[in-house]
Amino acid sequence: MIQIRLTTDDLDRMRVAEAPDFGYELALSGRHLVVRPPGRHLSAWRLDVARAWNPRHNRLFDLYTDLYLPAFFDEAVQPAPAPVDPASPPAVAHLRDLARSSALTPFTRALAEGDPRATTALDRILAGLRATALDPYRRRISSLVATASATTRAHAAVGGPDSLLRSIHPSVDWDGRHLRLNTRVDSVDSLEGRPLVFQPSALATGITFNPLADAVIVSYPTAATPLTRDPELHTPSRALQSLLGTTRAAALVAVARTPALTTGRLAATLGVSPAAASRHASVLRDAGLIATIRNGQTVHHHPTRLGLELAHGTATDQNAQDAASPPGAV
Repeated sequence: MIQIRLTTDDLDRMRVAEAPDFGYELALSGRHLVVRPPGRHLSAWRLDVARAWNPRHNRLFDLYTDLYLPAFFDEAVQPAPAPVDPASPPAVAHLRDLARSSALTPFTRALAEGDPRATTALDRILAGLRATALDPYRRRISSLVATASATTRAHAAVGGPDSLLRSIHPSVDWDGRHLRLNTRVDSVDSLEGRPLVFQPSALATGITFNPLADAVIVSYPTAATPLTRDPELHTPSRALQSLLGTTRAAALVAVARTPALTTGRLAATLGVSPAAASRHASVLRDAGLIATIRNGQTVHHHPTRLGLELAHGTATDQNAQDAASPPGAV
């Protein structure tokens, strides 16, 4: 159990994250492939991921122990993923923990030594894990995290920090002065002026404590709701076409369906010139529906949260309308 004494200032700085930490979710997904998660709500998700898993990527599991979870997957989950940097502070700290636990393998030792072949192999492994365990579920994960965050913040709005801390999760105990976290590690900690951030997680099955230089993060599970795949996007709905125009609506759906889509691939999808695709992307970007990242000479487009909600929301609304309409109805 971890015990933290909270001052009035600590309570004032406390907050609940509204969006997922996808790097943490990706790291958790790897652990769940090694150890079956408790509860049934992740059973279907795990079965789908395990079926698609490439056994040649099993070196990923060398990064896991009973106590340590990789904490350097953040770059791998970005719309335009950057290569893993074994020399980054989180990676160095994790590999050092593995060494202290006598858990280094030839693969993790090669990572620690900066062997480019090991780094390339890990990039390839993480790309496969992301494609099977995370990307098909991103919108669902975001929804679960946003719902958990809103529920927790509603408790705070009604009853203040005390209500938030006493209702956030059964593994969190608050007596008015001390916060106790039911974890596998025993320690007494202090925030030392850092904000306390509660991070809901769709793939978490217990409480974790992560004291960083600029914040102390406590991750906790969202409600035990089955993690299902995001709805498929194929063509823009009539409502979206009416709002944005046929080609621009198709462009938004293409970016929402394929994050990190390049301008060239967008042009091929739409059947227009690269210059025309770039103009459509600029309009969507100016409207806050997509964001653009340049990686060298290549431009990648990815949907914003508003863009995803608009693309998926109008598709869902249209499907519901179509289902409710009798055959031949206009």
